[in-house]
Amino acid sequence: MSSISFGGLATGIDTKSIISQLISLERAPEQLLQAQQQTNSKKISEFQKIEDALSSLQDIVQGFNTPLTFKAVQSSVGDSSVLGATATSSAIPGTHSVQVVALAKNQRQVSTGVASDTATDTFSTGSFTIDGQTVTIGSGQNSLQGIVAAINSSGAKVSASIINDGTSYRMVINGTDAQNHVFDFSGIETGQKVIDVTDPTYVAAYQDAAPAQLVVDGVAMTKQSNTVTDAIQGVTLNLLKEGATTTVAVTNDTDAITQKINNFVTAYNKVVTLVNSESAYDASSKTAGVLSGNSTVRTIQQQLRSLLTTTVSGASGSITSLAALGINSDSKTGTLSVDSAKLSDALSNHYNDVVDYFSHNGDSVVTLAQNQYGIAQQFNMVIDSMVHPYVADGMASNGSIEIAKRSLTNANADMDKRISDMEDLIAQKQTALENQFNAMELLVSNLQSQGNMLLNSLSASLSSTSKTSS
Repeated sequence: MSSISFGGLATGIDTKSIISQLISLERAPEQLLQAQQQTNSKKISEFQKIEDALSSLQDIVQGFNTPLTFKAVQSSVGDSSVLGATATSSAIPGTHSVQVVALAKNQRQVSTGVASDTATDTFSTGSFTIDGQTVTIGSGQNSLQGIVAAINSSGAKVSASIINDGTSYRMVINGTDAQNHVFDFSGIETGQKVIDVTDPTYVAAYQDAAPAQLVVDGVAMTKQSNTVTDAIQGVTLNLLKEGATTTVAVTNDTDAITQKINNFVTAYNKVVTLVNSESAYDASSKTAGVLSGNSTVRTIQQQLRSLLTTTVSGASGSITSLAALGINSDSKTGTLSVDSAKLSDALSNHYNDVVDYFSHNGDSVVTLAQNQYGIAQQFNMVIDSMVHPYVADGMASNGSIEIAKRSLTNANADMDKRISDMEDLIAQKQTALENQFNAMELLVSNLQSQGNMLLNSLSASLSSTSKTSS
């Protein structure tokens, strides 16, 4: 049952206003907690921005932390009408002579002509075989289209399609390899053969399968396709014209590697710029970034700076630092810049040393100390220590940023509980104040009534005495 408020009717005091002000004072600690929650939420948001930028940088360094992923090669062909060539990072720079003696040919054969490709009265249900493999034709499938569909879904190394020569429909069967395939359609024939080897159209269209023949660097070889992936390491050849010879050159693609390094510098600078802006303090305006003075941010700054001058234990060659590649750090901002001429010189004259500096031991199956890896993997490991997902309390793998975010989130949750408890106490205090003021109003009201009664009684008594004296 709610209490009745008299609102100062007896005393003339604005009790609602007094109670409101008193409760507002009670909420001051609560408001401090809410302000802290807002600050914590801003910190979480800024930590997330830094973490996202670090994850992008990690994606880049993971893309060239092994010799295979760091290297980039390109291929060129002397006569592109003879063949095409595509090189992967496993290809070794060099020049090769390739003679295409004969192109690979797939078996081709054509069926007899039928008036309709959808009619089901030309062939019967039953089964046929492809290289001894049984293919079943059910009811409604015994049309030319049904046979084509059955061949294509059989898994055999052939494909079938339908052509129209103007007077009839025919099925064309092509092998998908350089082998001849044997068909037996007798199980679904009703008098008209599916394939008639005496049909002039069949004879004219038939083609025997044959492997490709080529000579690579003087070595003769045969391949089962015109797409050859295993003649030259890391190079795919697409044979186009037989009876011709050309050269295939594989070279280091320094432009692609330059782009990788520039992408790394751009991503690194994004991280540093974010960290700087959120942790800076402006003495003139006396304003600080949301994460100014934060120990986690300071550690991130220190770790990133340290990586710029770290060495790679066991790496050999002339490239021992990012600066040797023309990658320099600004002493004030910490951001990187690239001396393109110096980087080009390093890639042109010390290519293998550059590869080793970035990817040393990157493909090792044994866990090594951090400084025994190339600089790309060192960056990967350090960034992982910052952004690795939170696994469980006390786990060493928890990323430092994830730990900081979780701590702030838990602090906000704890303050939510404290604020809720405060609200319960404030509600009790408000009820108590309302009851106290109501009691005061009732007391004053009763006293006023008694006073009025006494005054009225005295007034009546004085009036009666005055009349008696007259």
